[in-house]
Amino acid sequence: MPTAGTGPRVRRLAHPDADIKARALGLPRGRPALAVFGSADPPDTDLAATVLPVLRAVLAAAAREDAVVITAGADVGVTHLVGLAAESLDGRWPRLVGVAPSGRVAAEDGEPAEGEVRLNVNHDTAVLVPGSRWGEEAPALFRTVDAVAGSKRPALALLIGGDDLARAALVDHLGRDRPLLVLAGTGALADEIAAGGLDGDDDLAVLVRSGQVAVVHLDEGADKVVAVLRRVLGNRPGAKLHADVPPPAVWPRVRFRAPDPRPVIDPGYVLDYPLLADAIHEANQAVAPALHECEVAALRSRERARLLVVLAIAAGFGTTLSAALQVWLRDEPWPGVLLAVSGAAAAVLAVVARGGDDPDTRVRAEQLRALYFDHLAAPPAADDAEREDRARDLATAVARLRHESVSRT
Repeated sequence: MPTAGTGPRVRRLAHPDADIKARALGLPRGRPALAVFGSADPPDTDLAATVLPVLRAVLAAAAREDAVVITAGADVGVTHLVGLAAESLDGRWPRLVGVAPSGRVAAEDGEPAEGEVRLNVNHDTAVLVPGSRWGEEAPALFRTVDAVAGSKRPALALLIGGDDLARAALVDHLGRDRPLLVLAGTGALADEIAAGGLDGDDDLAVLVRSGQVAVVHLDEGADKVVAVLRRVLGNRPGAKLHADVPPPAVWPRVRFRAPDPRPVIDPGYVLDYPLLADAIHEANQAVAPALHECEVAALRSRERARLLVVLAIAAGFGTTLSAALQVWLRDEPWPGVLLAVSGAAAAVLAVVARGGDDPDTRVRAEQLRALYFDHLAAPPAADDAEREDRARDLATAVARLRHESVSRT
């Protein structure tokens, strides 16, 4: 990775259709790839302040997955935010590669000419494609993704905002049967996709409906975005964007590890039912965190009870073995001592195991899940005032279910 502020190593293609060879360009091979698309226009200050923590978490997760992040390279718009997020990671960001038309960027330290912009200094490598218009670099960008990921590693696209150039790039990306993560709440194309506002006959609309697309709202926080990112980049090509619920473990775990948060409903569900987009967003903000907390608590108590049951069975087996030894070694005192100890341990573990499981947490989790879907089933709010009232009522209901005594009637 580069030292902050030193600028990327520039690699120039001889012609726009030149083969992209990772080794010749100094790029890694056989790694997951994350292509970031968005608008070249600078976002407003409030939106940038909200997007930056998400991008920071995205880059940190990409670094953990040893992924390569590919952008437009120019120090404008979303790519500028990517550079800022990388710089805030203090040298722990992933490999950043920019692909841009040579006639639109100032590659060296000189002042940009008219119509040119600088390359982002926090990128590691800049691949410059012969051309004088934005969009001419898109085929080379996807060949770069192919060169990095190959046929054995996944390639994910992240859309933040977006313009007509991003729209054309997504058509190419989804046409290759690759997954897309849309960050709703960032405006322009991202919100258009999330709200189901694409023209039904548009190529992008067809590909979005038939492809692997997840929608996560910006207000839902970085954890939801990172969960989708890790799920894709940690898999091989062909794996589904949305993971199925794993089967329960046969043996209890001695050391409990809380599972990662999972969406209550498929993140692509909003694409099929755009009228529920606001309700899904509100439920994900208010109900989903509390639901995950209760589900983790229920899983922890269940694992503890299962572990105690296994230990009680082992102690019972030890009691039977001790009794056999006492019969066999009738003149020895120690088998009787062992029999008494193992019998007492089995009895204590059996009693403790009966109270090891906490049914209240399971009931709370089911009540919160029911509240989630009840909110989705309610008629749409008539105006903003009614929507705010419903949001307050939902938060109050969540607090009540989390802290009040559980009713099982």
